[in-house]
Amino acid sequence: MSDKTDQNELLSILFVTSGTRGDRLLFKYPLDTQFRKASGKGRPKNPYAVQVSEDFKGLKEQLTSSDGILAGLSDVTLANFLGVKSVLCGQKFNVKIEDLRFVGFPLLLEEGPDKSGAGNKSGHKILSFNIMFVLQASFGPWVVSCYQDLAQQITVALRHEERRCQYLSTQAKVMTTVHDEVTSLPEDMMSSPYEIILQKSELAKQLSNIFESMNYQGLAHFYVNNWIEVNFCLPYKLHYLQAGYKPSKKEPDYYTKCLKSLRPYHGLLLLQDEQALLDSLPIDCTPALARLIQVASPVRSLQTLALEADLSLFQVFQLVCHLVYWAKAVIIYPLCETNIYALSPNANTHVLSKLVDEFTQQFPGRSLPVQLAEFSFPTTLRETQTAIRMPGSTDLMVQIVIWMLQHHLLIQLHTYIFFVPPVKARGRKGWAEEAPRIPELQDRSVIEGGLQRSPSFSDAASVTSDESITLSTPGMLVAQMSKSPSTEFTVDGSTSLLSEESKAYWLMQESVFSDLSMEEKDCILKVPAAKNLDDLRMFARLFPYFCGKSHIEEVMYFENLRRSQLITLIEKFKEVLILCTYKDPVS
Repeated sequence: MSDKTDQNELLSILFVTSGTRGDRLLFKYPLDTQFRKASGKGRPKNPYAVQVSEDFKGLKEQLTSSDGILAGLSDVTLANFLGVKSVLCGQKFNVKIEDLRFVGFPLLLEEGPDKSGAGNKSGHKILSFNIMFVLQASFGPWVVSCYQDLAQQITVALRHEERRCQYLSTQAKVMTTVHDEVTSLPEDMMSSPYEIILQKSELAKQLSNIFESMNYQGLAHFYVNNWIEVNFCLPYKLHYLQAGYKPSKKEPDYYTKCLKSLRPYHGLLLLQDEQALLDSLPIDCTPALARLIQVASPVRSLQTLALEADLSLFQVFQLVCHLVYWAKAVIIYPLCETNIYALSPNANTHVLSKLVDEFTQQFPGRSLPVQLAEFSFPTTLRETQTAIRMPGSTDLMVQIVIWMLQHHLLIQLHTYIFFVPPVKARGRKGWAEEAPRIPELQDRSVIEGGLQRSPSFSDAASVTSDESITLSTPGMLVAQMSKSPSTEFTVDGSTSLLSEESKAYWLMQESVFSDLSMEEKDCILKVPAAKNLDDLRMFARLFPYFCGKSHIEEVMYFENLRRSQLITLIEKFKEVLILCTYKDPVS
């Protein structure tokens, strides 16, 4: 399957009505490359008669022939099975024929208790109608669901406008008149009625614009009859256009799930200019979103943005996810000198790319290839060659990094900590045999209760650690997003008479080390820093993070530590800890 076909899952858009004159296909787009005449004795005199002898032989090949996407099915046949009965109206429609899938949301037109429908003075009434999207059948159910939602928005808006000012019946009358005029012409003078309808009907032009916009931009933003606003997007296509490369197709739920992955220490990077983004907001947009955009900065955390915008953290999370869904922003870690950046594997590094010209216009005198070369290897912001050669250029370098992040040229790497005892420790004598004996300690209650959990900075965030996330309870959601896996330990007064070595022994008995083998516990106690009870207590407190799932910045936030404190502890226990640097899967 070609890239173009894979990118454009939408093949056609159809407008079908059902009424007193039967089921009719009034408009379809794109137009057939060649108007197909009926075979055999010619076109039937009655344009509404059903052709009984429909040729379905080789339908799979005919559906994708050069004469048009739907060349294997006549307009009458399409109208017959797309003009659904009243019992199927008001619910999602999904029919698969060979390699094509027809999805929509048919609706009834009800006027008063008699449900007479929409009609004109001649007595013709439209009882139901349907906006149908033709998709490639190979796409998953979530793509089908997206287009069904779009069809529902359009049909509901059309029904509203029909009740308000008979907009639908007026447009249908224009299309029906064109069909009748083309049918009355001699066979040798017949042409496609859809080309004429596209010129005369406002609704037809709007449907064609929806088709083009959804296929090549991934969004649809328009007003039905210049009155009802419809806003819709396919997030993966928007991110494809922003990134400049073809990402994996993510389901819409994937983007909404980022709400569960956000943390207060994350940051927000807008992908558009602030004023341009504000101008693009709908008139009825919530003021909270505008306030968040105005205070957004790549050097501030979401927690700080919530305070400056006078919003709750839960509101900020929801607004940020909305911006990410519409490809207006991305999640980052706030910029600082210790951030590690590297060239993205998907970056466009061609010297003749459009990005080179854009970069030169944004930063005169600078070369994009030269700047990208500085991040060929993982580099911190303060280690860039530009900042070293030109003191005082830090602000400019920050702006360059922001620009490259907005264009997905850089990725940020984080440092993760792993507990990995030395291999040679496997052959040592068991830890239990070498552990110090404490004959003066006989009370088992002291043994079991000697170590107690002391209050820590993360207690308030850990209180709901066993509760599930529910969007209906903002307090629980924020608590779940802020929870820390660590447990802080202290030795109470009942063991104050023990030696430092004995206290370390009892500390190793705690549940935080329960999954470790004797040899692994032995390795920890053999580290010189373990002889200092304060260092060992800090190691036990942070031990749940040493599984490679939490980067250094996350540990700093949850445990209220400075970077120097954490780095010092890692250095002290470097015999059993290793560091790895890779991209944060959350951001």
